[in-house]
Amino acid sequence: MVSAVVVGDPGSGLTTFVGLLYTAQVRLGTETEDRFRFSADRETIRQLESIYGELGSGRFPVRDVSWEEHPLTFLLAFRRGSLVGLGGHRGSDGDFDVVRMRVGGISPHEAAEIRSHEAVWDAPLRRLLRSQVPLLLLDASRWPAEAERPVPGLLETYDRNLARTLELLGRSLAAERGRRVRRMHPVFVVTKLDRCPPETRAFLAMPFGPSATWSDGDRNALGNRVLARYFPETARFLSGDPPIPSLTIEAPRWFFSSLAVDQNGNGGARIRRRERTPLGGWEPEYSFEEYRALLEHVAGLARRLPSPPEP
Repeated sequence: MVSAVVVGDPGSGLTTFVGLLYTAQVRLGTETEDRFRFSADRETIRQLESIYGELGSGRFPVRDVSWEEHPLTFLLAFRRGSLVGLGGHRGSDGDFDVVRMRVGGISPHEAAEIRSHEAVWDAPLRRLLRSQVPLLLLDASRWPAEAERPVPGLLETYDRNLARTLELLGRSLAAERGRRVRRMHPVFVVTKLDRCPPETRAFLAMPFGPSATWSDGDRNALGNRVLARYFPETARFLSGDPPIPSLTIEAPRWFFSSLAVDQNGNGGARIRRRERTPLGGWEPEYSFEEYRALLEHVAGLARRLPSPPEP
């Protein structure tokens, strides 16, 4: 089972991210016709459809979902020769490769608290902590621009807890017996890119144009600047300081999420929508190509990585 864990504090765009990930899958399934399958239990479908409906109506989700109380598990199937899926046990069904994806949310604050309580970890939590693919959410709307200003206290705390979360995941992964390859594949998802202040964009020398047009080199360089400026403790961990024996940390991959938003006269915001064809209805205007690339990246990992033993 290759699993992905979403790491993000409430307010970081976690629920919107999961909703847009599902929105991208709906669109992907429509556009790829007979190459994509999706299946989930009733409760997971209910949660995803509720978020999807709000986004498609132009509203942000009312509140962040507690992913600890409402974890998601679903199956993705891709016809052989196309995408493989987002993570999980690969089986076969005719001409399709089938994968199981588990998404559980854990905030850096929660991870920092549970590090010293390993004796009471249950099986679902242990599976979550052994995830090889942490999806780390970074809220771009919170980044200050001035080079001489210290990083705000909340951002500094998030950096410290994020580094501790990665250490917790890394040590759990490294301690797992029977895994042939102990590798962590961190993925950073920059949320609320549309709300990143212009001064911050200039300060970080952010590339021009839609993020989908940015080269891999530009993405990596920008990611390194973001880590160095706002998340230095996380950057030190990812560079191997301090190292974790028996664990290899791959270079992070970067993806950037944004929504087209219209401001109303009352100071609120509404998500801009576009018609969903050929199904009818509406979907939010969002960075679909970023989510497609994210799906393709983690799908490739799902094919290559070995399945961990169950606890």
